[in-house]
Amino acid sequence: MPELDSTTAHDFTPTRTRHRRHHHRRFRTLRRLTRPIRKLNWRAVFAVVLTLVVVLVMSGLVLASNARNGVNDSWSSLKRILNTVNTTPGTELTLADFERLHLGVNDLSSSLASARHQTFFLRPLTPLSADLRATMDSLDIAQELALAADDVLTGMQPTLFFLTQGEEDETVAAQLSSGDRLVELLTLGRGQFLSAQSHLARVQQHLDGLNLDNLSPDMLLTVDSLRRQYDYLQQINDTLLDAPDLLTLALGTEETQTYLVLSQNSDEIRPSGGYISTYGWMTVRNGRVANYNYSATTTTSPNPPLASMGSDIAVPDWWLRYGEPIYAAWDGSWYADFPSTAAMAAWYYDNGHNPESPVDGVLGIDIVGFEYLLEGLGSVTVPEYHETVTPDTFRDAVYRIRAEGSADREHKQFVAALYHQIISDWQNATQEQTQALRGAILRALQEKHIMLYFKDEDLNRAASLLGWNGEQDTATDHDYLMVADANLGSKSSRSVMRQITYDVQLQPDGSVQGRASIAYDFSARVADQDPAVRPAHYGSDINYNNLFQVFVPAQSVLTGTNNLDPDPTIVSTDTHVLFTSLVRIEYNQNERYQLSYTTPVLVETMGPYRRYRLLLQKQPGTIGELANVQVTLPPGAEMISATPAPAASYQLDQSVLEFRVELLTDQWIEVIYSQP
Repeated sequence: MPELDSTTAHDFTPTRTRHRRHHHRRFRTLRRLTRPIRKLNWRAVFAVVLTLVVVLVMSGLVLASNARNGVNDSWSSLKRILNTVNTTPGTELTLADFERLHLGVNDLSSSLASARHQTFFLRPLTPLSADLRATMDSLDIAQELALAADDVLTGMQPTLFFLTQGEEDETVAAQLSSGDRLVELLTLGRGQFLSAQSHLARVQQHLDGLNLDNLSPDMLLTVDSLRRQYDYLQQINDTLLDAPDLLTLALGTEETQTYLVLSQNSDEIRPSGGYISTYGWMTVRNGRVANYNYSATTTTSPNPPLASMGSDIAVPDWWLRYGEPIYAAWDGSWYADFPSTAAMAAWYYDNGHNPESPVDGVLGIDIVGFEYLLEGLGSVTVPEYHETVTPDTFRDAVYRIRAEGSADREHKQFVAALYHQIISDWQNATQEQTQALRGAILRALQEKHIMLYFKDEDLNRAASLLGWNGEQDTATDHDYLMVADANLGSKSSRSVMRQITYDVQLQPDGSVQGRASIAYDFSARVADQDPAVRPAHYGSDINYNNLFQVFVPAQSVLTGTNNLDPDPTIVSTDTHVLFTSLVRIEYNQNERYQLSYTTPVLVETMGPYRRYRLLLQKQPGTIGELANVQVTLPPGAEMISATPAPAASYQLDQSVLEFRVELLTDQWIEVIYSQP
C-alpha cells in the first residue's frame, strides 16, 4: 500500500468525517419517514383493502347482471319465436319460420359471447362470490347450449327445406323416393349433430361441477332453467342422431313395414279419439305406400281372435259391457292413452290372422285428420259413388249416404272407398299438393288428429318426444288434469261444446286443493246445422249420453262433488286417480259438473322459491276447447314469474292468477312464487 504524504492525510480525515455525518443525517431522515408507517393501524389497511375488493366484486356483479340482462333480452326474443313456431298450425309453417328461429339462436349466441367478453376480467374474483361464480358458469353453459342449438338447426336445415318447400325438380318419381331422401338429408346433417353432442357434453361437465351452496334465489332459478333446456336439447339431438336409422325402419327403406290404420269417428268420441267405424292396412316401402286396403268395421271384419281369448282382455268394471268381451279390444277402448288403445287393436288384428298381419305399428286418424288431408288435396272424387268431396262437404256426404243408403252400412263402405281414394290421390299429388299435405299432416299430428304407435320401442320414444303418439302423461310429480268423454250411441260430439274450469288453491305445505268444473252445452242452434244430428243417426234418443273420465294426480282424494248422482267411481293407479261417471245432457240444454279433491305435495321447493306446474292434456279427437285456470297462491305468497303470462291477476286476501288457454294441444302452466 503506498504511503500517504502529509497533504493527503490532512485532506482524508475531514472528508471521511463529512461522509459519516451525511450518512447519519440520511438515516435520521429515513427514520422520520418510516415512523408514521410503523405507527399505522394494519387492521384499518386490511379493512380498506377488503372494502376495495368488495366494491370490485359488487361492481363485477352489477356488470355481470347487466350482461345477463342483455342475454335475457335475447332469450326472451327467442322464446317469442319458439312460441310462434309451436303455436302455428303445420299448414301455415314455412321455411321462414325456421330461419327466424335460427336467427334468434344466433342473436342469443352473440349476446352470450359479448357478455362473456365484458365479464372476462372478473373470473379471478369468482372465489369471492357464489353468485359471481354461478353467473360466470351460467354464461359458459348458456353459450354451449346456444352453440349446440345452432348446430342442431344447421343440421336440420336441408331436411326442413325439403319438408316445407320441396325441391325445384320434385316430380312424382322424386316423391316415390321421399323416404330415402329424408334419410339422406338427415345423414348429411349428422356432422352438425355430432358437434352439438360435443357442446352438450361440455354443458354436462359444467352442470356437474356447479356448486349451488349460498346462491341467491335468482341464480337458483337460472341454473334450474339451464338444466331443463339442456335435458330437452339433449333428447332432441339424440333423436336426430338416431333419426336416419329410425326413418329407415319406419319408412320401410330396407324392409317393408305394415301398418294398421284405425279410422276413428270423432263425432262419436271415445277417450283416445273415436269409435273405430272403418279400418285399413297399408304396406310402406321406400317411404311410399306400396299397397293398401280399407274396410268397414263389422263383427267379422276384421276377423276377430278366438272368443276364448276374450279372457285376456281386462275390461274395467265401470266400462261398457260386451256380450263378447273380445270386441272390447277393437272398438270399445276405455284408454285415454292412444298407445294402449293401439296396442290392444294390433293384438286383436294380429290374433285374427288378418291380411298383412302381424303389423309393425298403428296409425290413428279421426274425421278432422281426414278433413286436413282433404284441405291439402283440395278435393277427392270417389268414382264408384260419383261423389266429389271437399273439406266442407265431407261430413255432409257421409251422413247423407248413411241416411239415404239402401244397403246396410253403406256409409261405412263409402267412407272406406273415400279413404282408399285419398291414399291413391296422395301418391299421385302434385308438388304444390305434396307441400300442402306435409303441412296438413304436421298440423294433424300436433293436434292429435293423427297419432302414431310402433311396436319398436325406439320409434315409440321418438314419437313421444315429438308429441305425435297421443300418449297420456303420468301425473306423479306435478299437477295434472285431463277430461276424456265417451259418447255412447249418437254422433253429436261435434255439436256438444265442452269447457273446463279449474280452480287451484295452493297450500303452504305444497299440496293442492283442486276443483274441476266441466260444463257442457248441447245447443240446438249448433246441432241444427250439424249433419250428424239427424233422426237417422241417433235413433230415438237425441240426447248426449256420456261416460266421462276426469284424470287428476296420483294419490289425490275426492272431497266433494256437485250435480253428480251417484258419486263417481274412483280408480287409483300408480300414475293417476280417475273419477268416472255416466252423465246425460239433454238436447238444447246445458249441464255443469264439479269435482273437488286434494292432492299430495306437488309444489317443488327451490331455495326460498316454490314452483307449481300444471299439465292440461287434450283428449285426442277433440277440436280445441277452452280451459280457464285460476291459481290462488298461499297466504303472503308473491308471484315471481309465470308461463304463459296470466290473462289477469288479482290481489285479494291472497294473490290470484287467471290463465285462459285453448286446448288445441297439451298445455303447461308454471308459476314460481315466494312464500314467507
